Amino acid sequence: MRRALINLRAHSIDDSVSTLLYRSIIFEGWVAQILGLILIAALLSARPRSVGHRLLAVVLLCSVYRQFLLVMQIWGALELYPILFRTSFPLQLLSISAFYLYVNALTTSEFKLESRHVVHLIPPLIGIVWYLVLWVCGTPEHFQLGPAYYRERYTRVIVKVLVAIPYLIGAHRHAEAFAQKAKDHASDVSPLRLKWLRILFVIAFASLAIDALDRLPGPRLFIWYLVPAFALIALITLSYISLRVSPVFAREVQSYKEAAPEVSEPERNGDTSRSRLSDEELQRQKEHLTGVLGSKALYLNPELRLSDLAIALNIRPYRVSEILSRGLQTSFYDLINSYRVAKAQELLCSPDSGHLNLVGIAMESGFKSKSVFNDVFKKMTGKTPSQFRAGRSDRIA
Repeated sequence: MRRALINLRAHSIDDSVSTLLYRSIIFEGWVAQILGLILIAALLSARPRSVGHRLLAVVLLCSVYRQFLLVMQIWGALELYPILFRTSFPLQLLSISAFYLYVNALTTSEFKLESRHVVHLIPPLIGIVWYLVLWVCGTPEHFQLGPAYYRERYTRVIVKVLVAIPYLIGAHRHAEAFAQKAKDHASDVSPLRLKWLRILFVIAFASLAIDALDRLPGPRLFIWYLVPAFALIALITLSYISLRVSPVFAREVQSYKEAAPEVSEPERNGDTSRSRLSDEELQRQKEHLTGVLGSKALYLNPELRLSDLAIALNIRPYRVSEILSRGLQTSFYDLINSYRVAKAQELLCSPDSGHLNLVGIAMESGFKSKSVFNDVFKKMTGKTPSQFRAGRSDRIA
């Protein structure tokens, strides 16, 4: 009798915990949906309006809708609307392809949706066909939580993983290529490294892994209840950051446009001799560039860009690019940071700078942050700034 009472009490506690968990998920779900809708409105009304913001709004709307269906399911209200039960799958596939296009729009100059992008509608169309086939040929059990639904869910997870992985890999490659290309125009590429996108990639892969692993033991585990919530929170964060950094990317793609040389008539006909500097002029311009950098210490500006250097030299940005690539065989990013590292070494070796910590040394050398300073300094010297300073102190002692 006593054991039965203990078991009954334990069962009551488990029910209370489950009820509290479901209520908290429902509350969190409604809050996340409201925040998501607010950010969708912000993305669509942001100035200047961009294709990237619209694509991100589509991704966020799909995630909000999935969260809505989850809350309705936990609440028990979804059973009253069986037609909505499976509409989440096509929208999940749409969000994957829309996110890939968003990364392209963010990292491509003057990106526009064109007819060739229709191919990215194939995944959501597969989801729609899947839904229609089940609606026409399936049984009522396919639109209810039960054995038929859980058996078929394995296939949907496999399809989603097969669609998501190539898109995520492609999006990651676009982001990496953009950050690398930015080195031709910017002396500080930390705002363009898309670290926030990399974090989102990790969350996306983790969500897929949890979504797939949760199917292995069957419907008794409810980890997947938390997956849409985490994904939605990640997208809300992404949307907020996107609204902040979009002007930075807009300026970057404008730099690409400015750095592109004007195509002359001889060049159109295959003669590029007139479009390039002669060897004598290239040597003169190279000496002029290094002289201006040294005398005016332009590298101390942490936000120095190739267009700023072009203004100081009174030449077009694409000519600066030509001088760097042909005359100095380096990128703008590496050239400016080599001057900054040399300045930092000078400060680290000078007794007059002994009162400065590493953050002070970084700022005095033109770096915007200590982390970028450490990364660039170690890449160019093989030592961290602290190791360099410690080695210098040992030699003096």
